[in-house]
Amino acid sequence: MASDKIKITDTTSSETIPAGEGQTVGYIPVNYEDFKAMWLSQFDMQNIYVSGGRQRDEAGFKTYAKQIVKNIKNAGFNTVIVQVRPYADSMYPSEYYPMSSMATGSYGRQADYDPFAIILEAAHAEGLSVQAWINPMRAMLDSEISSVGKQYLIRQWYDDTATRGKYIVNVSGRWYLNPAYEQVRQLIINGAREILEKYEVDGLHMDDYFYPTGVDSSFDSAAYADYKKSGGRASLADWRREQLNKLVSGLWSAVKEYNKDLLFGISPAGNFTTVYESMYADIYEWCSTPGYVDYICPQAYFGFEHATCDYVKVVTTYQSMIKTDKVKLIVGLSFGKAKEGYSSGEDKWAGTGKREWIENRDILVRELEYTKKLAKCTGVAVFCYQYFHDPVTGADVRETADERSLFVPLLKTISWKD
Repeated sequence: MASDKIKITDTTSSETIPAGEGQTVGYIPVNYEDFKAMWLSQFDMQNIYVSGGRQRDEAGFKTYAKQIVKNIKNAGFNTVIVQVRPYADSMYPSEYYPMSSMATGSYGRQADYDPFAIILEAAHAEGLSVQAWINPMRAMLDSEISSVGKQYLIRQWYDDTATRGKYIVNVSGRWYLNPAYEQVRQLIINGAREILEKYEVDGLHMDDYFYPTGVDSSFDSAAYADYKKSGGRASLADWRREQLNKLVSGLWSAVKEYNKDLLFGISPAGNFTTVYESMYADIYEWCSTPGYVDYICPQAYFGFEHATCDYVKVVTTYQSMIKTDKVKLIVGLSFGKAKEGYSSGEDKWAGTGKREWIENRDILVRELEYTKKLAKCTGVAVFCYQYFHDPVTGADVRETADERSLFVPLLKTISWKD
C-alpha cells in the first residue's frame, strides 16, 4: 500500500502520472461519512515497535500490526489515526526527521524496515481508513537531541548558535520548534507533504501541542521584536496566533494541493479557553473560515458533572465556533477516566464532579448518544487502543469492560447522517 513514489494511471490516457503533482493523485481516499476513529498512539505502540531495546523483528511486528487493526475493526471503528511524528521525529524512514527512539529503541538508529507502511497495509486490508497523526512543534528532550543525526535540520539548528534559541527553543528541558520563522514552518510542511507522497493515507491529523501552555515572552522574543520593529502592532498573544494560522493554513494547502479529497483535521484540547488564551491556537478562526481545517476534533475528555468544563459545555461551544459548512465537528472521547474510576481514582480537576467516573459505568455511551444532538457532528474519535486491549497480549482491559460493553454496540450502529 505504500511506496517511495506511487504510480497511477489516468483513466483518460495511457500515460503514467507520478503521485505528488497537485491534484493528479489517483488514490481515492477511504473517508467514511460516519467517522468512527481510534487514536493509535506512540504509547499504545512503544512495546510493539521495540523489543529488547531495539526495533522488533519485522515478522513479529507484522503479526502484532494485523492483530491490532483487526481488534480496532471488531470494536466498531472504521478509521485509525496513527501517530507518526510525536517529538519532531518519525515512525517511518524520513528525509526530514530522525527515526523516533520509540520506533527503534534510541535516537541515532535507522530502521531495519518501515513500520508505518506495515500498519497502513494491514489497516487498509481490513477496510480501515488511515490518517497520519503529527505533533508539529513539540520536539525531543535536551538529553536526547545530541543523539540526532547531523543531516537533520533540527540538529543543525541546535548546533548553530544563530538558530538555537530561535528556530528551536528549550522549555523546561524539552525542545520546541518555533513557528514564527518561515524556515521552521516549511520544515513542518515538507514533513507533512512527505507523508502524503510516500503513503496512501486518507488524511493528515494534527494534535493539541501548540505553543507550550502559557510560555513566557522569552520563547520568541527575537522574532517578536523584529515584528515590532517592522511596524507590527499586534499583541504577543495575537501575533503568536497568527504564526500558528500561517502554519495551519500551510498544512491545509499542502494536503489539498496533493489530493483535494484527503482530509486535514486538528484535535485541540477540550478546554477551549486554555487552547485560545494559553496555547495561542486560533480555534475560532480555524472553525469559521475555509482554508484551515476540514474538521475540528476537540478532546472532550470530561464527564457531564465536571464543575467548570463539563462535556456538554465543551462540545456545544466547539460546535458554536463552526460558521462554515466546510468544517465538520468530530467529538474526541477518552476511556482514560473510566479506567481510573474503576480503581476509585477521582477526577481531581472536576470539583464537585470528581467522583462521577467512580460512581457511573455508562458515561461514555451517554456521551456518544449526545453527539446525535449536535447538528454539525459527523463522528467521534476515541483515545485510545490501550484502554481497549493490552497492546502486547491483546487481552481486554478489565477496568473499562463495563463502559465498553455499552459503548461498542452503539458505536457499531450509530449514524450521524440522518
